[in-house]
Amino acid sequence: MPREPVVETCEGKVCGQTTEQCHAFLGIRYAKAERFEAPGPVEPWTGIADALKFGPNAPQANPDPAAPGYGIILEKLPPPPARPPAPIESENCQYLNVWTSNLAPEQLKPVMVWLHPGFFMLGTGASGNGATLAARGDVVVVSLNHRLNLFGYCHLDDLDSGFRHSGNVGQLDIVAALEWVQRNIASFGGDPSRVMVFGASGGGMKTAWLMASPVGSHLLHRAGAQSGPCLRLMERDAASAISEQLLNELGLKAGEANALRTMPVDRLMQAYHAVRLRNRPRRFTHLTSFAPVLDPDLLPHHPFDPAAAPRTRDIPMLLGWNREDMAFFPGDDMGMFDLSEDDLLSRLKALAGDRASALACAYRAEDPAASPSRIFLRAYSDWSIGGAVLEQAERKAAFGDTPAYVYRFDHPSPAFGGKLGAVHSSETAYVFGQGGPFLDPEASGVGEMMRDTWVQFATSGDPNLPGGELSHWKPFGAEREIMLLRETPRPLANPIPDASTWATP
Repeated sequence: MPREPVVETCEGKVCGQTTEQCHAFLGIRYAKAERFEAPGPVEPWTGIADALKFGPNAPQANPDPAAPGYGIILEKLPPPPARPPAPIESENCQYLNVWTSNLAPEQLKPVMVWLHPGFFMLGTGASGNGATLAARGDVVVVSLNHRLNLFGYCHLDDLDSGFRHSGNVGQLDIVAALEWVQRNIASFGGDPSRVMVFGASGGGMKTAWLMASPVGSHLLHRAGAQSGPCLRLMERDAASAISEQLLNELGLKAGEANALRTMPVDRLMQAYHAVRLRNRPRRFTHLTSFAPVLDPDLLPHHPFDPAAAPRTRDIPMLLGWNREDMAFFPGDDMGMFDLSEDDLLSRLKALAGDRASALACAYRAEDPAASPSRIFLRAYSDWSIGGAVLEQAERKAAFGDTPAYVYRFDHPSPAFGGKLGAVHSSETAYVFGQGGPFLDPEASGVGEMMRDTWVQFATSGDPNLPGGELSHWKPFGAEREIMLLRETPRPLANPIPDASTWATP
């Protein structure tokens, strides 16, 4: 029997599957690589390769079952009734997925490439299931896996010259995937001249790296960062010190880094997690270990510090944060969801010193019915994430060449008894329309608005929807105006109380 749908790529033919929503091609190999080496091309194949299931995730699990978790709220929520099987993990994780409504080359559609969250240590491209977006018929969606943690971001270059670019090979995997898009996406109905790269949390940071990089900036035409502000990445000295800690954890000296090439994955991952836990960040944007590093060839400047890197100027941005982002990261501090007024002031003093009372009043003025916990979560989220989003937007807007459109997502999640608010990553469920623990099933209009807005930006570089609720979204500028994304969107100027005297990390 004939197999369909079949698409011929530059590397060989692939066979996907057709659902009621769209055509899906899952687990297409886009590159291959040796440990710590830059990716290279896959060997062309004859015949038809199946593209029917997601490829393996990058290694990320801690082999020690007694080790502490990541301190995220997902670890506190009840498990789903039918727990999915543990994902397959492999160093050979360079696989991508494509969703498209049709394969007609005469009407090429903009392309949305999703970079998954998880900072630079964990995650999967399967988190960006593009079936609902692609079913609209006006966009092609791509997601991908790439190397993470020590396999993708272990900077050994300054310890051993045989490890050139090892601190950025996870990013080079993403570059290879975007090069695959340039070669092949037209065969799936996508327009290679209209590629939006976007991601949440760490995915937004990865997007900023691409914008600032000589090897990445020409491969994207719009950029999106959802609760993933990125002003700085890692300095070389700090990255080398972390790599030395890894070697010490494994009983190796600086001159013995070559032993890492053949060491079992589990042994490496156990050492990696030990080093990670000893170097926990002070703040959301503080990257302390195994993250992209400055490199004269790949990342000569921090993306947005002290100013926007020159290559970012030609790429319009859509960026923002969620009102209660930091509810996602309670750690062992679940008490933050049940604060008294005294608790609130005590916690705000850590953020604003003697301005704590004034800060509480400023947040309560926006929402007089907010509980002490809700006020703290909003302030904590602005201090940790929102302020950095506005800094990134200011530095992008300073060029004046292409706009930055800034939002705050305000729709609350029903999870955890409604205590979380608009928690970190909850907007992703609405953009993709794929459910999840943070989705409000009664808010279908919010999801439609989010999908319309993101696709409009991918199409034109401008999120304004003619004739719709979001038809007057101004680029970020001197008025510091952003758009509040909620059931009834509205603009807001100066969305964060004066942070000039907030405590520094």
